[in-house]
Amino acid sequence: MEIERQRGLPGGRAVLGGVLMAVAAVGVFVAYDHASRRPTEPVVIAAHAIRAGQVLEAADLRVIDADLPAPAASRSFGSVAALSGRIALGVIAEGEIVQAGSVTDDASATGLHEVAINVPRAQVAVGRLKQGERVDVFVTNDKRTTSVVRGAQVVEIDTGGSGALTSDREITLVVAVPSGDAVAALVHALRTGDVTVVRSTFATVSTDQPLIYPPKDGG
Repeated sequence: MEIERQRGLPGGRAVLGGVLMAVAAVGVFVAYDHASRRPTEPVVIAAHAIRAGQVLEAADLRVIDADLPAPAASRSFGSVAALSGRIALGVIAEGEIVQAGSVTDDASATGLHEVAINVPRAQVAVGRLKQGERVDVFVTNDKRTTSVVRGAQVVEIDTGGSGALTSDREITLVVAVPSGDAVAALVHALRTGDVTVVRSTFATVSTDQPLIYPPKDGG
């Protein structure tokens, strides 16, 4: 009777070789996985719908990790703190990335007051005025023109549905001003004189030393 010989277990070298092959395969997979992944960065998005003119707070925002192309990444924000206190210049939908062009330039919006100014388009000096830009507001009465507020930021423009600043119809500008005194001055100007809005994007907000023409010492 022929006795069947029992197969032996793999030798030590065979086992070691198998382990090394398995480790090599895992290493290749991990290296490929890392190489195929593009780096992500923290990006701030709207936690819910944000209206134009709204002062942003931490509860309005959240951070996600995203892979953005360089141009978009340079216009986004990586932390909620960088946006808190800024004003939304337009509607930002829930989940939308908050970009630099969607908010005011600085976070000093705390304490600002919003005032609506209704004026004929002819009294808005520059037709290309956009949300986020700054304006000087002047009032003319008693043969004198005086600046009421300078460098106020425009947070909303309502063109009455026409979408242009060049027709004869009245438009509404909502501007943010820093004090109750400025609010009172604007309201008084709107009620007592002819108001003109001048684009002054690179100016700073100021209610001191108003511009007056003709100068008081000139008669």
